[in-house]
Amino acid sequence: MRILLHLLKGVWLTWRMSRRGDAFETRSRTRRDWYDRALWLAGVRFRLTGTPPEQASLVVANHVSWLDIPLIGAAVDPCFLSKDEIARWPVIGWLARQHDTRFIRRGAGEANAHIEAMREGLDEGRHFVVFPEGTTSRGQGVRRFHPRLFAAVAENGHPVQPVALDYERPEGGPVPVAYTDDDRLLVNAWHLLCRRETRVQVHFLAPLQTAEEDRRSLAEASRDAIVERLGLPAEPLNPPTTKRRKAR
Repeated sequence: MRILLHLLKGVWLTWRMSRRGDAFETRSRTRRDWYDRALWLAGVRFRLTGTPPEQASLVVANHVSWLDIPLIGAAVDPCFLSKDEIARWPVIGWLARQHDTRFIRRGAGEANAHIEAMREGLDEGRHFVVFPEGTTSRGQGVRRFHPRLFAAVAENGHPVQPVALDYERPEGGPVPVAYTDDDRLLVNAWHLLCRRETRVQVHFLAPLQTAEEDRRSLAEASRDAIVERLGLPAEPLNPPTTKRRKAR
């Protein structure tokens, strides 16, 4: 019940900020506080290591769960780049749209437009978060990072900020709260809420300079840094099947 009330509070805060035309600093502080409280209510206890970026950066992370979004959001208040199916999630989709999330339609040829939008956002001082694996995993490895999204920063001076999301899990086993294409959102959320607590370490690794680097080398370097910090196998996980999640 507390989670539901907090979600409704997010809707109300979003409506109020839009109506009042709050300044960016106020909106940013409100978002971070909301993320932080939501994680606490869900039993997620997280700890930051390293230094979150001050300069506008392309933040890239391994992708295990929908929890990755509030975890990074609580630290840096970024814009997110996400799959278009999330735009259709009840309430959460509306909130995401109101808070500057950019949605990508697979195969729709919109990637170039989003990359250009990311460049403009970075030039305006916003962080952008992308999950270059393109989908989630069970946390036992990291898929290959798609280089295309790194074109937003390649050779233009905005750094890449790798972030390793280190979920507590049994040695060699999957992350208990992982959310993949085989899972249902509500069931996954209920499973999370039934746990006593979920511990996550959010590691902000050394930023990568981009002035003389191409997108492929940036993708490989950021993935290598994350894999090394998590102690996972260097070999990428196999690509996911092409089956798409049905609306549930």
